[in-house]
Amino acid sequence: MSEDPLTKVLAELRTCRAALAARAGITDDPAQLRDESPVAEVARSLLVFPETPEEVAYLVRLAHRFNVPMVPRGGRTGVVGGAVPLEPSLVIDLSRLTEVVTFDVPGRYLRVGAGTTLGRIEELLAPHGMMYPPDPASYRRASIGGTVATNAGGLRCVKYGTTGRWIRTLEIVLADGSIVELGHAVVKDATGYDLRGLMIGSEGTLGIVVSVGITFCPRPANSCLLVAAFSTVEQALEATRSIQDRVVPSMCELLDRGALESRNTSVVVPLLGEVAQWGPDPTLLLVQVDGADTDAESALVRDAVAARSYAIQVVAPSVEAAVLEMRRGGSAVRTGAPSNAVEETLVAPVAGVSTLPQDVSVPLEHVVPIVRSIREISAQFGVESRIAAHAGDGNLHLLLLASEPEPMDGERTLTLLRTAMGQVIDRVLEAGGTVSGEHGIGAAKRRWAKRDLGPEIIGVHRQIKRSLDPHNLLNPHKAF
Repeated sequence: MSEDPLTKVLAELRTCRAALAARAGITDDPAQLRDESPVAEVARSLLVFPETPEEVAYLVRLAHRFNVPMVPRGGRTGVVGGAVPLEPSLVIDLSRLTEVVTFDVPGRYLRVGAGTTLGRIEELLAPHGMMYPPDPASYRRASIGGTVATNAGGLRCVKYGTTGRWIRTLEIVLADGSIVELGHAVVKDATGYDLRGLMIGSEGTLGIVVSVGITFCPRPANSCLLVAAFSTVEQALEATRSIQDRVVPSMCELLDRGALESRNTSVVVPLLGEVAQWGPDPTLLLVQVDGADTDAESALVRDAVAARSYAIQVVAPSVEAAVLEMRRGGSAVRTGAPSNAVEETLVAPVAGVSTLPQDVSVPLEHVVPIVRSIREISAQFGVESRIAAHAGDGNLHLLLLASEPEPMDGERTLTLLRTAMGQVIDRVLEAGGTVSGEHGIGAAKRRWAKRDLGPEIIGVHRQIKRSLDPHNLLNPHKAF
């Protein structure tokens, strides 16, 4: 019996690159191959930890030679299975690519290895009074390369935008192992096709990001965080629109009744009273303003909210971090959930309960009717819904969940949830929305992406994929 391709690749590594082979091994251990997504099945794979772009390029050429699929990965914080091997693959872990290549504070340009975490970038910039605004829930551990792969967002997108807005250059290993650099370390760049933009959000299906050049901005001189309690989710969403008619907040976040139930809300009780007292459909809004005159802007927020809210309070600096951690999910009630999962699924795993998360984005004028539709559809199917929203930009993180009536009945319950979610997706698309605002598509959301994009645009995706990856070896079965 001939050796399988993974064994051949490992043997070649041991012969030609002993140092790299020492950082490689074949495994089928889910603990080593999964990310934080609900994608449970993983395939036996060769896991390798390169330390330089040149080592990545060598691995890509080797995989190409033996016709082995490749799965690049960073901090393993993804929630849609974008970094999970679905067939025997060469899994290229980029977490050791952490070199600071260029750091030009006056020019506001920082180039680092793709494995550098956003937490590390924050450490580099803070002493200079600077910040890199994209801040996904897992920012302390998320790699810059991974956030480029999904065009990640975060709490501050409403003012500062998503990852793509802050990317100047990308160093990419293409499917044939060649290394190219896309973009320039300049503010304006209109030369040639925007290939840098093509790579952002491509989830490792067109090339492997090995270094990233970002720009950054001064940290605001002042900021003010306010929390407001509402009797209904509609009131909170109407207040959001009123706020945005007056100011551009740096954060405008919403937790509905279900999302609040999955979190430890004790940090806001001293400010707003017990959640049960807020009204029949308690909803929390977190609004942050930053800049030179936060006193004036926070007053405008109060004016916008006052007539609709049960209570509104300014959060003291001493507890601000705890309130934001609650929003991110760090104070959630959990039972062994991955460290980022609560932000994305709004609930810790519970035996006998099936869950289906979704990340949709809708035009601002349709947020209220879409939330109503979610609740109507949930009631129709007898399932529960929970929403944690970046309310200021229309990005809704939704979870549907239902109890499994009988042991081993999870698949039937999951089918029910998928049917309900399909109707939610229909409403989102009818409203001009999309099935992913910031998580990407990965493996978990391909069914929804096909419905969103349609056959003609899927065909364009396939043409681009064939052009850059003719053998379909770069992260196959992902993104579309």
